[in-house]
Amino acid sequence: MIVKAEAIVLKSMKYGETSRIVTMYTREFGKVSLMAKGARAAKNKFGAALDAMSHCDIVFYRKEQRDLHLLSQADVIQPYRGIINDPLRLMTGFAILEFLHASVQGEEEHAALFDVLSDTLNALDGGTIQPFHVLLRYLLQLAVALGIGTDFEHCVHCRATLDATRRSRPSMHFSTAHGGCTCDDCAPRSDAVSIDSSTAELLLGLQRGEQIAECPARARREALHLLHRHLRAHIDGMRTVRSLHMLEAFD
Repeated sequence: MIVKAEAIVLKSMKYGETSRIVTMYTREFGKVSLMAKGARAAKNKFGAALDAMSHCDIVFYRKEQRDLHLLSQADVIQPYRGIINDPLRLMTGFAILEFLHASVQGEEEHAALFDVLSDTLNALDGGTIQPFHVLLRYLLQLAVALGIGTDFEHCVHCRATLDATRRSRPSMHFSTAHGGCTCDDCAPRSDAVSIDSSTAELLLGLQRGEQIAECPARARREALHLLHRHLRAHIDGMRTVRSLHMLEAFD
């Protein structure tokens, strides 16, 4: 069956002498693997549409019960030049793609996940928001879309607001299993890890959609590893996101 879809390229690998196998996340079908025949030939009809992070319209031959489909056409909608021309934004973009690739298994339509990815890449391309903050906000939204969202505003025990706790303590306890912190009056969960209060403040601000101009680099790094740990705890078989180590070299 010939189908059309809106897609963002997650990764691409060489296949044979002239072809590529491309993994894309589509609005209509979720994550799909596609064979792009002739993509490495001298006369390549796909052009830059198969580059990682390309946002494109595609046409492919979809076969039920198959893991690999045949790509027929791909036309770039958005090349994200602002990302490509900046090393930090480019590495951040690769981390965003890798997180989605690692979090989603198999083909399953999820328009909200596609919209979060597309909106995040647009924000990263615009260059007005600190790249690490774009990534952290993406991970918070990714967790929500997958049904494992976090809450840095209320206690996971009694649901009291955590404002007083963040102001009075240098650190807080975060439960990976329950996706939140505990207040001063409640005992930490058995699986809790200690995080800096500035980390919780940063993540709460990003959840609320606040424009955060600057924050300690330590808080950014801790927030990134905390959300990575949270996703891995809730997603079976999720591998380590290797691009995080390279990204930290920029901070």
